[in-house]
Amino acid sequence: MNPSELEKFNFGPLRSKTAPEPLPLPGMRKVLPPYPFVMSYPDPASLPIMEAHAAMGEALKEVSNTASVYPDIQGYPPLREYIVERLAEKRDMDFTPDEVLLTEGSGQAIHFVVEALVDPGDVVIVDDFVYGGTLWSLNRFSSDIRGVYSDADGMLPDALETTIDDSLAAGKKPKMIYLIPTFQNPQSWTMPIERRREILDVAVRKGIPIVEDDGIAEFRFEGKPVPSIASLDDSGLVIHTGTFSKMIVPGMRIGYLVGSRQLLETIMAIKGSRGVTQFGALAVYKFVTTRLDDHLVRLNLVLKSRRDAMLDALHENLKNIATWSVPEGGLYTWLIMEDNIDLVAASGPAAKEGVTYDLGPNFATGEDQGRNKARLCFSFNTETEIKEGITRLANVVKTLI
Repeated sequence: MNPSELEKFNFGPLRSKTAPEPLPLPGMRKVLPPYPFVMSYPDPASLPIMEAHAAMGEALKEVSNTASVYPDIQGYPPLREYIVERLAEKRDMDFTPDEVLLTEGSGQAIHFVVEALVDPGDVVIVDDFVYGGTLWSLNRFSSDIRGVYSDADGMLPDALETTIDDSLAAGKKPKMIYLIPTFQNPQSWTMPIERRREILDVAVRKGIPIVEDDGIAEFRFEGKPVPSIASLDDSGLVIHTGTFSKMIVPGMRIGYLVGSRQLLETIMAIKGSRGVTQFGALAVYKFVTTRLDDHLVRLNLVLKSRRDAMLDALHENLKNIATWSVPEGGLYTWLIMEDNIDLVAASGPAAKEGVTYDLGPNFATGEDQGRNKARLCFSFNTETEIKEGITRLANVVKTLI
């Protein structure tokens, strides 16, 4: 019998009851559309490709001394020491290298925190519209997700306290509060320091940890940096995550988790012996200790110019039927159309015009929310492309009115 005619073993009946539904394998990467406002990282021309190659070359010269053994489960010690120093300088945080865990991007760090703290049915509090990757992790562990309304300054402290009290009254103490206080994804606001203090006060009084996702805080091109929530905390309940992925080259996938040693030990028990690749961590270390600051200066100039192009194009084309955020940094703006305009319905026709964007419902914590909202990333396209793409999107939207 021809081997191709043999019946293949069926793994379907053996799939774990807790495993998520399978996704089709992506196969070959498709060609990007001309105006991919879904791309939430800088384009290759803006990335330090040659400098990253040089850093990897330097790492290769040294890696032979360390590659013969499995990596430190907590991560390459010199890089953890650098993270402590940079967080002290840039985010006014006071931690030790023993309180830092390297991960494969900040998404994995958040996933590990969820796995370490959340049981099925546990309440987790987030913004009303929040990063889809975190929603995936929370749904993966069958969390009871409670979205709290956010205004232009972030989550409302009174609404947070009400949500906590309602959960407590039902006999369910929330396990954690997840926040992106700087350039929130997708809404792009930055929480002022007074709001951060108020949110922290609620969390401390109620005894609920905060997971602070701070991955793009250094993509600031206007205004003054706002201290991290972790820097305001004396209680030890803030868990801080960050990443080098978008700063350098997304494919390098090196992030970190900073916080309680007690929590880190639980997460390392989950990780087992699976430490972050020693070569990748060493290459990142070579880059960040010699090249990162100059690169960020250049990159933030590019991002500001593209942000301005996006805001100008939105004003020119959609000022009478939409509002949008004006971020002081980051990679995207949050578009809110009039209530009767359905951006989900517009996404198909827009794609035919070469324009793609992230749909509001993908970030929503409630049913049937956000159909008139979208995240528009300005980090990947040139200024000319942004102007043309927004013009095309506006033309599609106006046909639906």
